[in-house]
Amino acid sequence: MPKVNCIILTRKSSGIMEPEQEAAAVYLTTPIYKANHIRLGTFIGGPITAGYFIAHNYKVFGELGKANAAWIYAIAATIVIFGGAILIPDAINIPNYIIPILYCWIAFYLTQYFQGSKIEAHVNSGARVFGWGRVVLIGLIGLAVTFVCLYITLIIAANFS
Repeated sequence: MPKVNCIILTRKSSGIMEPEQEAAAVYLTTPIYKANHIRLGTFIGGPITAGYFIAHNYKVFGELGKANAAWIYAIAATIVIFGGAILIPDAINIPNYIIPILYCWIAFYLTQYFQGSKIEAHVNSGARVFGWGRVVLIGLIGLAVTFVCLYITLIIAANFS
């Protein structure tokens, strides 16, 4: 059985069993996302998806403050990236795939820099990682959420015009 996160449950000694026998170990194997997962999911679903993946990893690593910060940065990055993309004049010819490639590689490198050693230790301990199917599914959900948010923003902007 792989050793990942361990919670020791004990109960008050009844005097019948030794303390070692009374302790029951429950192994919690919480899967995480590797940096390559985050790169692909971010390419499909945008920066908000990167925030989800990175925040999930931070939660598994027990760093809830950093998980919340990852969400804030992801939301801010989404606003800046899509707001900036809308403001780029039509005269500037940037291929459609350049911006997604940029933010997915940025998410990959940030993940490697801030979580790389913890991800490696997690995987080396025999813990599980999520599969590619889940990564693609969450990427598609992130894409749908992004489109809904953009659509609502466009409707609100049209009402003020």
